[in-house]
Amino acid sequence: MNDTNVPVRLTLVIPCYNESGRIGLLYEGVRSFIAKWGGRPEIIIINDGSKDNTEALLKEHEVFKQHKELISIYSQPNTGKGGALRNGVLKATGDYILTLDADMATPPEEIIKWLALMGGKPAPNTIYIGSREHKDSVIKKQGDRKAAGNIFNFIVRLLTPLKARDTQCGFKLYPAGEAKRLFDGLQTYGWAHDVELLYKAYLDKMNIVEMPLAWNAIEGSKISLVSDGFNMLWEILVIVAKTKRQYSKK
Repeated sequence: MNDTNVPVRLTLVIPCYNESGRIGLLYEGVRSFIAKWGGRPEIIIINDGSKDNTEALLKEHEVFKQHKELISIYSQPNTGKGGALRNGVLKATGDYILTLDADMATPPEEIIKWLALMGGKPAPNTIYIGSREHKDSVIKKQGDRKAAGNIFNFIVRLLTPLKARDTQCGFKLYPAGEAKRLFDGLQTYGWAHDVELLYKAYLDKMNIVEMPLAWNAIEGSKISLVSDGFNMLWEILVIVAKTKRQYSKK
């Protein structure tokens, strides 16, 4: 990447698992972002062991063919969202890394609004996380996911020192060096990986700033409010125990 018209060299990391029905949404978000960004972003898509034809659709799409110099697609055995993000982050070459979901519930061009709020460039030693609970966020179609999210984040705040009201939104901006360090040591590859990353960032005295965003719930969520809810709770308990043990040795 060799941007001259934008303030930061940016990598987008997008995990995919069985997204055949939403490849159009993914690439529409990517296409719009490339047009509006004005520079040459790096876009890394990780196919996390999809069992459908996600990989073929990713590579056959016209947006990929038009922007092969910007978009890289990697396939790996299924690890979970955290593992897919880890792989993408470690491959990134930008100075800042934006993680986001394949369904484009929040389109990547939201980062342009964030940079305007930041005065053009992110602050050092800071992770910016999209928050659906921010007073300035524009949210559509949350339904029962809002109640589930509130319960989950209450548990996170109860068991960890994190005060963020929405740790689970996939739209997050990291300085590349800190992102690679955090993701390289990631032990939680499931849905609760965000908690481990933010908990360790907090203990490393990084700033965690919640940001407003536009977010629209997309049909076809892969989260089960019951089974994944119990898995997340268990993962948080494991994260807290392991992280406390790890940092007590420092």
